[in-house]
Amino acid sequence: MKTLYLHIGTPKTGTSVIQNFLKTNTETLHEQSFRFPILPYKWPGVPTQRNGHFLDLPDSSLIHPDMTEPKPEWRQHYAEGLAMVHREFETYDNLILSEEDLWNAVNYAPLNVLEQMKEDAALHDYCLKVVVYLRRQDLLLTSLWNQKVKVGMTAATLPDYIEQLLNEKPLYADYDRTLQKISDIVGFENIIVRRYEPSAWVGQSICLDFLTAIGLDPNLPFKLPAQKETNTSLNGNIAEIRRIINGTDFLSDEEKRVFKANTRRFESESKAGKSSYQHLSAKDAAALLARFQEGNDRVAKEYLREDRSLFTEEIKDYPMWQADETMTADTIRFFLALSQQLYQQNQELYRQNQKLANTDRLLANTKTKLKHLRDTLKGKNT
Repeated sequence: MKTLYLHIGTPKTGTSVIQNFLKTNTETLHEQSFRFPILPYKWPGVPTQRNGHFLDLPDSSLIHPDMTEPKPEWRQHYAEGLAMVHREFETYDNLILSEEDLWNAVNYAPLNVLEQMKEDAALHDYCLKVVVYLRRQDLLLTSLWNQKVKVGMTAATLPDYIEQLLNEKPLYADYDRTLQKISDIVGFENIIVRRYEPSAWVGQSICLDFLTAIGLDPNLPFKLPAQKETNTSLNGNIAEIRRIINGTDFLSDEEKRVFKANTRRFESESKAGKSSYQHLSAKDAAALLARFQEGNDRVAKEYLREDRSLFTEEIKDYPMWQADETMTADTIRFFLALSQQLYQQNQELYRQNQKLANTDRLLANTKTKLKHLRDTLKGKNT
């Protein structure tokens, strides 16, 4: 039977790396009758390699926030995406779609797309398998907070952000209950669970590990990506400066964007990134994990068939981040970068004004010469 592998994250588990890897290795995948298709259209700000994005249904895609009926354009994209899946199955035995937002959609999307995909699989005779990577909850939420600060979507401290998120979406980091929901739709045997822990990956590579998860030989001639992060985290000082900017109400969104852009101009010089620290204490991290311990143990036993902890990495007891002399230096660098930008803009305006002034003088001189020529010609005619 033909198989559709649906990779749904979770968020902050190397999804972009896997997507780029699959897009790069198109030919090798084809030789094994695997296809990572790219949609013929794209959404603003969404890379084309997020080829499962047509399945995501954000609130903005609804006719009205209180309704579950999607807008016609979402229905169109969804239908076009499914048509692409059906066409690709005419040539390939296995397809891969990837979209990390679908993990959150399982619990909180107004329309259960997994159920619709399961119905389509039954109608068109293919097997739907879900692939998911799980990251230790404290590390997942820390990374998610850092990203939200980075893009300007939160001004909360990390502990406050975690509490807010888990109060609003209590199942977000509850792997056991969310996997149970997925299992009820696609079947327990069609869920592939992997750890987001480098020590657990095949060949210490998440790309090779993903290949193994979907039944491909990792020793085939796949091109591995360079060891470079595609979405780096902010260091402590930069995160704090951006967090404060995010929460400054008297700044417009455009002004916040300009101020935050200036942090990138000196981030490489920041000394805060040279040492290890954390925004969540080891004690709070342990307390957070205790909330999910029973469910995590059940996931390890049922989905990984292992009688041990779901996550093996120890909680690091690094010092808590706090403002110190490096923060003072980075604050000064921030204002220096901002002042430099203003100075450069003023210099450019000065140069443009000088050019305009020179042009005005040239036009005035030309006007005077033309007037003199006119008067001379007029005098000769009389």
